[in-house]
Amino acid sequence: MIIEEDLFTYPFKKSKKRKLIRNSNTKGIPLLLISLVLLSNTYSVLGGDSLKYKTLSLDSAISLGLRHSSQIQFSSAKVSESKSSLSDINNRILPDLDLGAGYERLSNIPTEYFSILGQTIPSTAFFPVILNDYTATASLSESIFNGFEWKYAVQNMEFAEKSSEYSLEDKKNNVSLMIVMGYINLFKLQRAYDVVEENLKQISVHVDEVSDFAKHGLATQNDLLRTQLQLSNAQLTEIDIKNQIQTTNFNLDVMLGLPDGTGITVDSNSILSNKSVQALPYYLTNYIQNRNDLKALDMQQKAAEANIKFTQSGLYPHLIIGADYDYLRPNPRIVPPLDQFQPTWDIGIKLTYSLTGLYENKNKADVSRARFAEAKAQYDDLSDNAKMDINKDYLQYKESLEKIDVAQKSLTQAVENYKIVKSKFDNHIALLTDLLDADNYLLNAKINLISSRADATLAYYSMLKSAGEFTTK
Repeated sequence: MIIEEDLFTYPFKKSKKRKLIRNSNTKGIPLLLISLVLLSNTYSVLGGDSLKYKTLSLDSAISLGLRHSSQIQFSSAKVSESKSSLSDINNRILPDLDLGAGYERLSNIPTEYFSILGQTIPSTAFFPVILNDYTATASLSESIFNGFEWKYAVQNMEFAEKSSEYSLEDKKNNVSLMIVMGYINLFKLQRAYDVVEENLKQISVHVDEVSDFAKHGLATQNDLLRTQLQLSNAQLTEIDIKNQIQTTNFNLDVMLGLPDGTGITVDSNSILSNKSVQALPYYLTNYIQNRNDLKALDMQQKAAEANIKFTQSGLYPHLIIGADYDYLRPNPRIVPPLDQFQPTWDIGIKLTYSLTGLYENKNKADVSRARFAEAKAQYDDLSDNAKMDINKDYLQYKESLEKIDVAQKSLTQAVENYKIVKSKFDNHIALLTDLLDADNYLLNAKINLISSRADATLAYYSMLKSAGEFTTK
């Protein structure tokens, strides 16, 4: 069995008689490059090598990314907006209380005179002219019955608020999975770089030894050129991986909100630790209760249903009760008016029915029903896709575990093959080409095992995300 350290250390020390000859066949380099390209997304080039390194576990990286993500901040703002809208609706249910005060200065008017029983009486005797008008009023009104309008308006906003909360949690899961992908890509590249770096050192030793052989007639000039070309190709591979590490590291710095130039050292225990999963039927049974995006759509569906009832409330009459208190100087309700503050009040009840609502609300209800149908169809479509994603990701995870076993066996076989070929080459009964092939098989076997283990971890988190089991801290 190959232990973890075996991935990065070649299995032999230098021979007492001659230096260890390690190399890769030039035919294998394109395959190696293809494997390495698959390890990471395509990124732009990042210059500079001076990094301040920081060791991060996967959980720590996710926590940093969630705190920094602008997507999460946007979704959090939407939740706050929904809560504020719900509070606004609840406040509107309370009775309306209005207070007012005012002052007016009236213009002078001519005095009129009336003749009554032969006597001339000025109009001011009955209607004194008061040029200053002061008002202080208080009004209270409350809707006793509005066709359940407020009830369904509150329900609509409550469901919308819950939907925004579930959407926030779903966004957290999406961002977390993106961080996991970047973290695992960096792990792959860092481990592949370690393997290629070790291989490059061995090729350099091999070039020196073949050069020495050529001087003594034990190797041809073509053999020397082949090893030198292998060294150049390995150097190109090293440069390519190093550039990918820098760009992947930079992008991960941005995602996590770390200062530019922070080199992330991946904690392999976060990736290579054993994962436990349930049987497939468990995830296919419980995903509806666990997936936040489905729960968000379910709340949107219920909000649309409540909105249908809200529009139908316009078909009912509205009953409103109101009261007013007036403290006026002069108070026109008191005759004769006096230049002093005098209170009066009134209370009443009003019943209204909107005839135009008979056809206006029909159109509104049709719109609400259409939105409900859209929400239901969207929910059903997402539910079907979720089931297919769960099945696909579960099978991919199981497949990745099988690939680990195969990659482990391949590495064991590559190690044994290298031992045999190396021994034959040392005893001059194997060709240089055979040794180059054996070395290349060993190099690719190591990289395949690294990739298989990392891919299994990514498949595990993808499967949890599809099943709604991927929780964030």
